[in-house]
Amino acid sequence: MTRVTSLIIAVIATIAMLSGCKTSEANYRAAYQAAKEKSDENSGIDDTIYDRIRKEAISSRLIVGTDSIPLSTVNVRLTEGCGTPEQFKPYSIVVNQFKQVFNAKSLMNRLRDNEHNAIVVETAEPLYYVIAGSYETAEEAAAAYHKIKSDKNIVLKEPFPWILRPVRLPGK
Repeated sequence: MTRVTSLIIAVIATIAMLSGCKTSEANYRAAYQAAKEKSDENSGIDDTIYDRIRKEAISSRLIVGTDSIPLSTVNVRLTEGCGTPEQFKPYSIVVNQFKQVFNAKSLMNRLRDNEHNAIVVETAEPLYYVIAGSYETAEEAAAAYHKIKSDKNIVLKEPFPWILRPVRLPGK
């Protein structure tokens, strides 16, 4: 009888332990909220810096004749090995952006193979903009914008292409 009683008590204790340790949605939600609050506290500086960089980019429209072309003014610099200061002019046509430089360089090389004077510039974030062409005047840029937009060799996704107007040009 004691053996049977001991066995019954052991089974009941095991069932009680297993049913008490179940995870629930409430447990997951509480753990997620705690982790999120801790993450927000630790990354406050980075968010502030990135928000400031994004706010520095001024989006507007470039009006050339009757055309209205998307234009952004952004603080950028040439990516090392992806162009020269002589190639980077006041009006540039951005055809894509990447977070990794090797993707930007790959697209730049494909554009160069299709006879575009492509370069890559980067922001402080870093975000790499692939430029299909860079021009001295707004009129030249507008004409090239329409040519690039209709070029079937360049795969464009919204919101591309657009005109980049750098905050300042690199020294020549």
